[in-house]
Amino acid sequence: MSDLLERARRAALTAQDHQDLPFEQVVEIVQPPRALDHTPLFQVGLAWQNNTGGSLDLPGLRVEVAGEGLDQVKFDLELNLGEQGEAIAGTLGYATALFDRATIERQCGYLLALLRAMLADAEQPVSELDILPPDERSYLLEELNRTETDYPSDLCVHALFEAQVRRAPDAVALVFEEQSISYGALNADANRLAYHLIGLGVRPDQPVAICVERSPAMVVGLLAILKAGGAYVPLDPAYPSERLRQLLDDAGPRLLLCDAAGRAALGAEAIADLSAVDLDTATAWADQSADDPDPHALGLTARNLAYVIYTSGSTGTPKGVMVEHASVLNVLRALLDVSGLTERDSFLAITTISFDIAGLELYLATGRGS
Repeated sequence: MSDLLERARRAALTAQDHQDLPFEQVVEIVQPPRALDHTPLFQVGLAWQNNTGGSLDLPGLRVEVAGEGLDQVKFDLELNLGEQGEAIAGTLGYATALFDRATIERQCGYLLALLRAMLADAEQPVSELDILPPDERSYLLEELNRTETDYPSDLCVHALFEAQVRRAPDAVALVFEEQSISYGALNADANRLAYHLIGLGVRPDQPVAICVERSPAMVVGLLAILKAGGAYVPLDPAYPSERLRQLLDDAGPRLLLCDAAGRAALGAEAIADLSAVDLDTATAWADQSADDPDPHALGLTARNLAYVIYTSGSTGTPKGVMVEHASVLNVLRALLDVSGLTERDSFLAITTISFDIAGLELYLATGRGS
């Protein structure tokens, strides 16, 4: 962008030297990126028309100024203004492929409101200028924000899954490669692991790291952490080891759910001080109860954390965002209402669990039976 501006500056200097410079030469000097859908240098034009011709007085003739009669614009938006007696008048032309008439009329209203406010008080800061008419302000700030709705705000995320288990325990909940798992079987596996985690000391709001490859064990691990009351910290074994260790250091979990890929990605040194639960060997908790843990007995409520997910770190060090069950459930219920998902649909879950959308992909489907 700075290089483009520098070329434009040189073109402007050249234009000053020669007074007049054809548009084609300016484009040649600046060499901006070219596209067929817009002009190369700018897409919005403002023209002050001060070249009005004088009147003609011809014997025996009545002469009037003819209108432009143009129905085509050169740019996306063209504002042409000029003096007409004691007033300033003009036209606003627009590309109909980009804007409709209602949008342009609304934009004209903004411009007129801005000009009136400036005339009323030329000293007021730009930030205080109000360009919205009262009805539009009310629509944007009040009507569009009337989003209150009833939803089971006292439930945890996994309660949706458990409700679906009760409705259709034999229905297919998860398909992975050639493997299919029913709701009942998936819930029983998650419950057994959850009781094992509770026995290891997992409590509400306690971070529990999980670093596994995509597999049914991954879904079992996530559900088990939620059922045990913990807040899972998802770690993608495909991420660089340095980033994974950074997230571990920041979240400070005492417990890690992993598989062979997770161990390899983290390295022995990173997990030396953690209690690791290997999801490749489920025999350690095979004799645990398959019944749903009671959230009340665990002291687990919808205000407890469901997971801690980390930002990309593109603007600095990755930061952990703590997400409560109630927040996730609110989004899930809204999406279940508007998505139209039914038990006859299949939902493709492809996002890494280290990205927030993965939670929607997993829990949206399992909460509806899709």
